[in-house]
Amino acid sequence: MDDMPKTLVFFATYNEAGNVAQLLASIAEFAPNSDVLVVDDNSPDRTVEIMRSMEMQRLVTLVRKEKLGLGTAHILAISYAQFHGYDVLVTMDGDMSHDPSYLPAMFAGINEGADVVIGSRYMRGGSCDYTGYRRYVSKLGNVGARWLLGIKLHEFTTSFRAFRMSSMSRINRGNLLVGGYSFFMMMIAEAASRGLCIKEIPIHFRERGYGVSKIPPLEIFRGIANLGRLAIRRVVSARPGELFSSPTKPCVICGNAYSFIEIGEVKSADRASVAGVCVFCGSSA
Repeated sequence: MDDMPKTLVFFATYNEAGNVAQLLASIAEFAPNSDVLVVDDNSPDRTVEIMRSMEMQRLVTLVRKEKLGLGTAHILAISYAQFHGYDVLVTMDGDMSHDPSYLPAMFAGINEGADVVIGSRYMRGGSCDYTGYRRYVSKLGNVGARWLLGIKLHEFTTSFRAFRMSSMSRINRGNLLVGGYSFFMMMIAEAASRGLCIKEIPIHFRERGYGVSKIPPLEIFRGIANLGRLAIRRVVSARPGELFSSPTKPCVICGNAYSFIEIGEVKSADRASVAGVCVFCGSSA
């Protein structure tokens, strides 16, 4: 039993009171030996109260003081998993669009040698409940990413992923601070540039349960702009640059032990300092 991988399942929440209890129960059913991490951005509904009332021993809830965004919540989860010595991290949506019954297959993909496993709607065998405009935009974005980035995958924009944590130290988390849902595309580009083995498995992506989509209309344009920047970077430099070690670091403002993400070095006339942002409290330095 000692050689079993230490696994963590993560999702972020903001006003998911109608989904969170069912999602946690389903995760416990299909991944009973996994711990669960939830990052909540101070939901004004009863999301956090419901989670705490369930008294799940394997559940950790981190409540941030304000809405700091989905991308930074995922970076916080990666830092948490690294700091606490997890072997495998699975990330997913908190709205029941990702079925926890796929969790065993995600873990199996890592056990079979992949560094990243993606639950794909658009590969052969996958399916998606989106219709009309949303389906068109989603498929077009993923086809565009495949073509512009030169990465032979079918799914770039989902959060349903598993990560081998021993490989994640090769990822420059500072590069992932792009804001919004573009984080998911940037993560794949970063992983591919560092030579990580990425595998897809087919999933059925469902319409969210309770509530409404939280994707802002302007997020589509931000995603297009970030995709363009990634494509230009690919053309200008075929190399990913120096391998960047991204250890967990404490935030001097809030005291969180693993949430400060370095962006780069800032030099002034009298000293040099490290610039970065805390993905727990949102402070910058």
